[in-house]
Amino acid sequence: MRTTIRGFGLGGVVLALALFACSPPAQQHDEASSTPPTNEEREAAIAAQQLAALGGPADAATQANYTGDFQASGGLDADSDEGAWVLSLLSDYAQFTRPGLGDDGGIPGDRQFHEHGMRVVAGPLTITIMQQPCQAGTTQQPYVAHVLFEGVAYDGCARRGAQQGERPTWASVLPDLIPAIDACVARVTSRPARITFAGAIDEGQTNVRLREADGTRRECIVDGNGAVSAYDPISDLDRRAGEGDPEFQRGGGQPRADRCRTITAAMARDGAQLGWLIRRSC
Repeated sequence: MRTTIRGFGLGGVVLALALFACSPPAQQHDEASSTPPTNEEREAAIAAQQLAALGGPADAATQANYTGDFQASGGLDADSDEGAWVLSLLSDYAQFTRPGLGDDGGIPGDRQFHEHGMRVVAGPLTITIMQQPCQAGTTQQPYVAHVLFEGVAYDGCARRGAQQGERPTWASVLPDLIPAIDACVARVTSRPARITFAGAIDEGQTNVRLREADGTRRECIVDGNGAVSAYDPISDLDRRAGEGDPEFQRGGGQPRADRCRTITAAMARDGAQLGWLIRRSC
């Protein structure tokens, strides 16, 4: 897909975007040194350039242009079809898909509204969206999108509204969450437990929420090394957006189908069964 970004009359913003896309990282390295910048150093430099392009605080009218769901897509660069990607940014989850490389995503934090765009961090993703005409093939989209992931800036076009079809949920990246889920399930005392929510949070950690068989709800935090750092009770009133739809039960024993619930097998990418997804049906 060939993506061409067109200006919209704000010369300073266009110049800032050009500098952000083309300039070297802000942190300088000795040219004689053989040590390349780390992903973290590259991300910090790119993020600083993105933030500069966004300008100062947004007024209420500008903020209204960046609320709701967004769907974005693009390639690694403007002249290549390789590295194609798709992003779904929802109020409760962001899913980043690269064909052949799987899905990544996380829980979005608060959206940061600026005079020239919006920025939000969702797990390992830093997403920037700017209202600017963007040519994607034969179609013009109203927004430019940038996704920063693992030291790489992915550029493309975006529109408001979620993609038609099955809505992404926290379970859209379930295979990647299984190691953290298993670590938390090992702490369960009343089985079987159902996972009501899981997702990446800061510093490589994963947040897993579950309900044990006796009704006790727990929030489990797993660090980047796979160790459980917290396993605490939570109130029934403490719920994340999207929590509980679907729920996931680990293991091979199929749970009983309740009224207004459908049960489907949850599969790994290699075809192995991970457990069961329990979805609302009415």
